[in-house]
Amino acid sequence: MVTRTRQDWELDDQGEFPRRIGWKYTKSGKLDQHKFRLGADLKEAKRREQNLLEFWERIEATFDQEPVVWNDFTLSVAKQIAKGKRQIEIPRKPLDPPESYARYVHRVQRHYPMISFVAEDEEAYIAGASVNRSWVQGEIDKIESIHVRKGNISEFDLTPSDGSLHEAMLAYIAWIQKDYFRPELGRITANGRTKVRQVETLMERHADMPLSRLDEETVEELIRFWRQRPLRKGSKSPITKKSAENYISELKRFLKWLHKSKQFEWQKPENFDEIKTRVDPAPHEQQKRLVQVDTYSLDELVLLNKYATPLERMFFLLGINCGFGMAEIASLLIGEVVLFHAHDARHQEILHYPTTNADSFIKRIRRKNGVYGEFILFPQTVEAMQWALDLRRKQPNPTAEAPLLLNDKAEPYDNPTKSGNRNQQIPNRFADIIRRVRTDHEDFRSLSFGKLRKTAGDLIRRFSDGEIFGVFMSHGQPVVSDDLADVYSNRPFGKVFAAIRKVQEFLTPMFDAAGPMPFKPQPQAYTSRKVRDKMLELRDQGKTVREIAAAVKKDKSTVHRYLNRMLAERNGNIGDS
Repeated sequence: MVTRTRQDWELDDQGEFPRRIGWKYTKSGKLDQHKFRLGADLKEAKRREQNLLEFWERIEATFDQEPVVWNDFTLSVAKQIAKGKRQIEIPRKPLDPPESYARYVHRVQRHYPMISFVAEDEEAYIAGASVNRSWVQGEIDKIESIHVRKGNISEFDLTPSDGSLHEAMLAYIAWIQKDYFRPELGRITANGRTKVRQVETLMERHADMPLSRLDEETVEELIRFWRQRPLRKGSKSPITKKSAENYISELKRFLKWLHKSKQFEWQKPENFDEIKTRVDPAPHEQQKRLVQVDTYSLDELVLLNKYATPLERMFFLLGINCGFGMAEIASLLIGEVVLFHAHDARHQEILHYPTTNADSFIKRIRRKNGVYGEFILFPQTVEAMQWALDLRRKQPNPTAEAPLLLNDKAEPYDNPTKSGNRNQQIPNRFADIIRRVRTDHEDFRSLSFGKLRKTAGDLIRRFSDGEIFGVFMSHGQPVVSDDLADVYSNRPFGKVFAAIRKVQEFLTPMFDAAGPMPFKPQPQAYTSRKVRDKMLELRDQGKTVREIAAAVKKDKSTVHRYLNRMLAERNGNIGDS
């Protein structure tokens, strides 16, 4: 059933912004929309409305009866959201056992991932991990055997007096949801959501067991399971080497957390750090790596820049110039872009690199590891930043602390989807470039957006060395053999700048491919670049518009339009469309 949406925002007689979202039955049995009051601050009211709409859409998507209405629980949650609460407490029923309460909190959080839930009775939630169960050992063994065969999450908490593996993992998830919660976002971070999903997968793949059985041999078995790369669900292919490494890393983080936790009586085995964690690639993957490195060649970079739209080109240049991945681009702030501004004399001395007001930079702390980085910008990247800033000034809240890049809905590119999944708009736009390139060049490789960061790092290493590569990539310890380098010296950003300038010179053909006006608005109707180039080639050969239209199988008006635009670009006449 459709929820009423309004575009106007007016305060009601109580001085708050009202919105009617979702449906309920009145006392008289009539079906009506519920009226929420969202406070007097317009920006905050819009945030609360968005959270309510996402919550209601989830309810509509999962409700199996008609009509879809608020129930007592969901309405109480919605009212708290309307009041601006960022974390919703789940109450415990008076006679609800601790282990049942803990399961219920986890079940609600999984069902509504767009909301951050916490246990109102935290002691009971924690105590659920230490409550003895009445199940006999035969029942425990039977349920564990089901886990081994099917990889299912148990509906029961198999909790001996010292706790069980799954209950410890549930408690770890609760800790992640608190530790990675960011008040300014009103939710946990994307990294936090990834961690929660990884731990849930660990629970699916590993049978529950008393923690007393989690000795060195058992821990080694858990890690070996991922080292040997199990098959993907519903597939005959193993998970990737990178995925296996990620699961091993999260498993080890969980075990270290468990060792320090006061909720459970468990200690790391004596040789915990000696357990083998290396994941070896399959033989065919090793052979592939010998003959093909997953970085883009110069010829491929030329085509990518040539076929990109202005927005896609900006993402592309940030990846090549600064080694930014999706997370770095989405979290880039307006104030982190410094255009046409030299370093002061003291900093130039530290850098051992002269800068002038003709130079532009991005200066930021990498959110993933807290490492500071500086990047001198290519001239075309400067154009991209000017284009982005001009666009951003037309959107809400263009302050220095705000994200530089918003989508066409004025939302950050790292906002999760309505179902709580990772935002994929940036890599999807990059995939659009590749599809267009492959229309004209069938053999063009389809590498992921993340390979731009790898390509950028490879180019920096080619024109400098391993240390400068590490600084450019904002690694936590660029000199592997010296973990005190950052304590006793400044990072050599001047050498990074020098390497970037050498890469810039190497990439000259790539910049040229975008033409003299790389951020001029593009036509809505798309004609392949190969066809456009053919039009220009035929025109230079003296062919008439009629002859060109026949050769490329386009109407004369299309040929006229593209020729006028391309000739204007070639002659540097910006005013000519």
